[in-house]
Amino acid sequence: MEVHNYALFAFDATWTLIRSLQQLCTSKINISSSCLSFNGSSYCFNRHFIHSDLLLDAVSRTEFLGVSGLIQFSNDVTDRITGLYYSAKNVQPSLNGLSFVPVLEYFHPTDWKIPTKENIIVWPGKTLTPPSGRAILEGVNLRIGVLESAPFTIVDKVIDLSGQTTIQYRGYVLDLIELLQQKMNFIPIIELAPSNLTYNEFVQS
Repeated sequence: MEVHNYALFAFDATWTLIRSLQQLCTSKINISSSCLSFNGSSYCFNRHFIHSDLLLDAVSRTEFLGVSGLIQFSNDVTDRITGLYYSAKNVQPSLNGLSFVPVLEYFHPTDWKIPTKENIIVWPGKTLTPPSGRAILEGVNLRIGVLESAPFTIVDKVIDLSGQTTIQYRGYVLDLIELLQQKMNFIPIIELAPSNLTYNEFVQS
C-alpha cells in the first residue's frame, strides 16, 4: 500500500498536538479552568482555545522522531529545525519473509551514525562478513529513464537528409549522465518516459 507524503505530515502534526496537550495538562502551571477549555459559541470557527499561549510554549518544547523525520521547533524559524532524516535499512530474512532492519541514520546537518540500538548487517549470501570488492559498472548497459522537463531534459527531433527523424536529448540531466559515463565507463540506454505517466508509474516502469 502506498502512503502519501501528506499523510505522514498529517500524522506528525496530529501527534505533535497530542503530545503538546499532554504536556500542558500534566504541567504544574496554575490553571484555574480546565486545560482543554474553550470560549465562544458552539460554532467551531467562533471558538477560541483559552490557553493558546501555554499550548504554543508546549509545542516549542516538543521533540520526537516522527514518521516524516525528526520533529523539533524553534521561535526563530518557520520550518523544521533539522530538515532531513534518512534511515538506511538492511533487508534480512525473517520468519515472516523479509524484514527491514535500520543500520544507519542521518540527521541534517550532522553525518551518518549507527542507531542507538545497533543491528548487525546481513550481507548477500546470508553472511556477516562484508564483501571485499565493490560493484563495477564498466561495460554494463544501464537503462536510464528521463522525463522531458526543460532545462533539465530537452527533447529535439532531428530530420536528416534522407528524411529520417531521430530523437536527440540535451540539458543538465544529459550533461550529468555524460559526466558519469566518462567516470564509470557504463553504456547508457536513454529512455524517454511518456508524458502521461505519474512519477510513481515512471519509477515502477
